[in-house]
Amino acid sequence: MAKVKMTEISSRLGNFSVIKMGGAVIITPCDTRMKIIGALARKEMTSEEVTEETGAAYSTVMDHMDVLERVGIVTTNLRRNGGRRRIYFQLSEEPLERIEELFSK
Repeated sequence: MAKVKMTEISSRLGNFSVIKMGGAVIITPCDTRMKIIGALARKEMTSEEVTEETGAAYSTVMDHMDVLERVGIVTTNLRRNGGRRRIYFQLSEEPLERIEELFSK
């Protein structure tokens, strides 16, 4: 899994996220997608865990997960957990290759 570090900065120009992925640095307005990427950079999570971590509504998280998965930033794994099937989300091996596509949508 790629190492990702995200820092949120408040300035007179507004709020920004500074995302460091390997040697690359991306500066972008703060939003739910960036919070999701930051959460998944720490560990793989279920949608419920991402919802709790980001404070976003479940439907919002799932909409963003759909986009993140389509552009190749997030991958999914289906597992059984206590007899219940759970989908776990994680960052793809090379999320930086597709991150530019995320901002052009």
